[in-house]
Amino acid sequence: MIAGRLTMRALVERNQASGRDSWNNPVAPDFQPLGILPCFVWSNSSREIVDGDKTAMVEDMRALFALSADIAEHDEIAAVTDRVGNVIIPGRLKVEGPVQHKHNHLEVALKRVG
Repeated sequence: MIAGRLTMRALVERNQASGRDSWNNPVAPDFQPLGILPCFVWSNSSREIVDGDKTAMVEDMRALFALSADIAEHDEIAAVTDRVGNVIIPGRLKVEGPVQHKHNHLEVALKRVG
């Protein structure tokens, strides 16, 4: 099964803010911890984009979770650690696009938040 593959832990946060301000703009996001979920995160590919004098590195990251995991589009991952709590992937990651339901796991695309 997939359980043996989930060697990492993701601290998942969900935006609890709702509504609009007096100018009818969405209120500022308020991400609150949702839970620590077993996962496996990897990088599919990375490439360098050059535009004149500017250079940017783009990385395609993915993650898989158990079918029962409470993960949704627009959730953020505050940290990815190993089972002991050592940080493996520093920085925030955002779930991009809809969660893909596979036969025995959930798969999500991730984008680094900076």
